[in-house]
Amino acid sequence: MRLRVAVFVLSALALTGCAARHARTGGESGGASGKASGKASIVPLEAFIEKVRQLSLEARPARKGDAATIERTDPVLAAALVLLAAEPTAANNRRVAEEYVRVGVTDTAFHYFAVAVSLDPRDAPALDGLARIWRDWGFPQHGLGPVYRAISAAPAAPGPRNTLGTLLLALGQPTLARAAFERALELAPGAAYALNNLCYTAVIEGDAGRAIERCRAALQADPALRAARNNLALGYAASGDFEAASREFLAAGDPASERYNMGVALFATRHYEAAAAAFDQAADLRPSLTLARERAKRARDLVVAPMQ
Repeated sequence: MRLRVAVFVLSALALTGCAARHARTGGESGGASGKASGKASIVPLEAFIEKVRQLSLEARPARKGDAATIERTDPVLAAALVLLAAEPTAANNRRVAEEYVRVGVTDTAFHYFAVAVSLDPRDAPALDGLARIWRDWGFPQHGLGPVYRAISAAPAAPGPRNTLGTLLLALGQPTLARAAFERALELAPGAAYALNNLCYTAVIEGDAGRAIERCRAALQADPALRAARNNLALGYAASGDFEAASREFLAAGDPASERYNMGVALFATRHYEAAAAAFDQAADLRPSLTLARERAKRARDLVVAPMQ
């Protein structure tokens, strides 16, 4: 049975994840009773999924301050800038860009990646960095040019292939994305990030069995990869095993996140009453989570007037 499960944003590195830094996705869940009965139903939530493509409650960490402040307070970034001033090479510009990505200042990171590419048009990691930033800004189509150039410059590197997969997935082309992730896995056998992205792609394609298999392999390769545990939970939810989904979501995060994401899984499979209860519990556990209250109301509305 093909099932598309709604998913929520985890961070900049989630499935839309960073190729060179091992793209990851994630999520958490929980339900009113921990388990819902009945067979999973196909739900046409593509538009919803497109808006909130990844899985979790956790928002991207807030920026610590503006670029000038970070440059003074972050010793690693400061050291990279000193090295760049001494030797303005493509590699040093790229290193500075990567540090700006780390601290969440992507506009400045983009500038330094671009300078690196201007100095060395075949700097594959810098090209890959540009592609990832375009993706994270919500313009994956603009990342295709840089990532294909990165692949041309470094055909044996798994990172750009992985980034290509995330771009294609964001563009609604899961079959092509899967091929890119499979190629990344061939180039980096056993890579947890590639297995995780293949798991997530299988969820999007409605193949719960393949999703569970891939995520289990990702967790075997990297037991600390929370994104894979979140996606494993999605796989279980897609298969109709909500008890297992709740268990995995809880293992990946805190109880409020587990309740919220389980609400998402229950909502996506038309268990609206259980979804509403899960959203309510999430809001009780984390009062600042106003979106949970909104989702609970929507779920209750659909108990009376189901989606067509």
